[in-house]
Amino acid sequence: MRTLEDLIKDIVVILENLRIDYAIVGGIAAVAWGNIRTTRDVDMIFLLKERDISKFVIGLKYGNFSITEDEVRTAMNEKGHFTIFDKLSVYHIDAKVAYGKTEMETLKHSRKIDLNGLNCYIASPEDTIANKLLFGREQDIKDSEGIYVRQLEKLDMKLLENRCKELKVWKEFLNMRKRVKKYLNEKK
Repeated sequence: MRTLEDLIKDIVVILENLRIDYAIVGGIAAVAWGNIRTTRDVDMIFLLKERDISKFVIGLKYGNFSITEDEVRTAMNEKGHFTIFDKLSVYHIDAKVAYGKTEMETLKHSRKIDLNGLNCYIASPEDTIANKLLFGREQDIKDSEGIYVRQLEKLDMKLLENRCKELKVWKEFLNMRKRVKKYLNEKK
């Protein structure tokens, strides 16, 4: 049985061997920058070209992952997500190719960090906050607040503010910042 950490390690090794740019986003990025929580999947963005689909799928199959070329091509044509199933565990990878400016910016700002002994690219805390505010579910809001509190002294505020404005979540950002400031003042 492959653990979630092993799944991340294995997919990262495959992507780096294939020289495919990627960033881990979503819940794993939220955990890396903010508060610990559970997740049953790994969300990733890839910079995948049409010509690389075959080698991508073959590499994944050798790593005991399940996906077809047709599934990847269909998702790319529809500019949608595809799921990579892990044959060795209950976990899966929710994947998206970098189609537009938002995904390209996330890849551009990603940071190589040590995640429990594994060097891998994770979406920046600034991008993760902005994207979590965009999705806006209760867990996403909690994740954005946790990242903001834990990374406050290290955040590139200009980048964070620009990303929030670009994604049209400026008001949500201001509200989140207000809640966090109130929380931090109450703890003093």
